[in-house]
Amino acid sequence: MSREFIELLLRLAEQRRYILERLPAVLEAVKKAAKELDPEAEVLLFGSYVRGGFRPDSDIDVLVVSKYGKSLRQAAEMVKHIEDRVGDIWPIEIHVWDRETFEKFKKMVGPYRPV
Repeated sequence: MSREFIELLLRLAEQRRYILERLPAVLEAVKKAAKELDPEAEVLLFGSYVRGGFRPDSDIDVLVVSKYGKSLRQAAEMVKHIEDRVGDIWPIEIHVWDRETFEKFKKMVGPYRPV
């Protein structure tokens, strides 16, 4: 393994630790940013973190249910807005769906909880 690759892995591990130690505050910041664009947005935590199967290599899935989920362009706008406000939040992965899509697929999402 090259030195650069090892340094990259160490930086990613540090970023992950940083976010996990501050997760409640980071999630609140994500919610605040989402509501700046859409005051009616609902922000949900789901996936392995909620199910209890979270592993060291897992991401943290956050779903923004919003009118911005109606198109890929609008969803990308929401994600960019959140990233611009909150910064680099990896390993959090932001998903944006409209209400209709959420209602249709929420059983497949599995357990979730509001932020």
